[in-house]
Amino acid sequence: MTVAIVVCGDAPTIAHTVAGATVVAGLCADPGRVLSDVGDADSIVLALHPGEFQFSHLQRALRGLDIDPLGAQIIAVEPGADADTVTVLLHGLIARASAYGGSEPEHAKPVRSRHITRRALLRPPVLEYMAAPMIAPDICAAADGCRACVDVCPQDAYSWHSGRIIFDKDICEPCGRCVTSCPTSAISSPAATPPMLEAQVRSHIARTSGSDGIRFVCSRGELPRETGWIDVEVPCTAMVPGTWLLACIAMGARGAALVACVDSGCPLGLDEHALGAIEFARAILTACDLEPDMVGTRRGTPSMPIASLDVADPFAVNGAASVLLALASATNSLLDVVHNASPVGVVVLDATACTLCAQCATTCPTDALQSAYDGESISITLDAAACVNCHQCLAACPEFKRGAIAVEPRVDSDLLATGRHTLNEGAVLMCERCGEPIAPDTMMTRISDLLGDEFEATIGILSRRCLDCRGQG
Repeated sequence: MTVAIVVCGDAPTIAHTVAGATVVAGLCADPGRVLSDVGDADSIVLALHPGEFQFSHLQRALRGLDIDPLGAQIIAVEPGADADTVTVLLHGLIARASAYGGSEPEHAKPVRSRHITRRALLRPPVLEYMAAPMIAPDICAAADGCRACVDVCPQDAYSWHSGRIIFDKDICEPCGRCVTSCPTSAISSPAATPPMLEAQVRSHIARTSGSDGIRFVCSRGELPRETGWIDVEVPCTAMVPGTWLLACIAMGARGAALVACVDSGCPLGLDEHALGAIEFARAILTACDLEPDMVGTRRGTPSMPIASLDVADPFAVNGAASVLLALASATNSLLDVVHNASPVGVVVLDATACTLCAQCATTCPTDALQSAYDGESISITLDAAACVNCHQCLAACPEFKRGAIAVEPRVDSDLLATGRHTLNEGAVLMCERCGEPIAPDTMMTRISDLLGDEFEATIGILSRRCLDCRGQG
């Protein structure tokens, strides 16, 4: 992807040392002036003056260039800003823009401009667009009963109807909670994708040699830059799981911070989720015998950075386990941490109540739970590394009230590394006529207990013949 870097040349001059950057005088006042300077770029990084540009007019100019405005990366540089810091930030945004995957029309949500400049008061009003989530129905697990997005949305923009998710973009105030909570990654937002975040964070760490911390901040908030921290914008810090903070540490950052809404001025006020992520990350660092102050809401007294670890897809929904295992391995630690904000979980089956009906495996959106017939037996297995602690299996279990299944918000490094293992297994009743499986023996016993002696003859037929063979001689 070709990325154009365009810097406003108005006084006071923005200091920059980025090769290939184009300086355009009057850019803040007239965004249309970039038309003759970016060539055939696919994406763009803009360095502008705070309070001097109107975002809506800038987006309109970019559409005229056939550049996706939702992918534009903008840095507003205060007068007198440190040139080295600006250079690091610009390179991070270039990396982020290079990893931008594009957007669909459904991603664009029209909103009124939040910031009005003096120049904008003299111009006709123009709507600006912000990135909203979009559902990919082909990988959405709603048909299997998944309601993760419905459960986490603070605006009730999602609802579940007859096996599909209905999304009301009009009432959505994009915070990203649904994006990082969707177990199948069916919900996307072009504002902050895992590849974009990884590229930006790796760029920042490489250019500061890990001497600075990574600070996640709300794009809606107003927060001055702080010495020693490199900011990474997300729609709202409520979307950030604790493993994102740990990923920054694993990749070699000196520290990682997550600024809650109340501290940044973000109007969504979703502080509880941000603070929970911080507490979880600190618990993991403590278990790894690392300094918990390496993560927090602000700069503490972090330890020196650890060596950069090999972590695949650290910001992906299914990347949490790899981050946790990398830290455990690097510190020779055995993790056994229970925390409500854990992005991974451990499913527990009680063999005395579980009937092996396998509804939990059928509804599991990540296939962490699976069932398999092996001759005259059936087993239910778990891959803890694939469990995202979504609890969808609980709602599917017909014996939940009897304690047949539970999900612990637990990080167990042994289980994460073990891979798939058996949770419960038992015999299967076989059809006396065709030899095909009928049902698990425990399930038929449970049905018999529920129906009572009155239906003993019926149970006898159900236990001997499969559905296709019943009624035949």
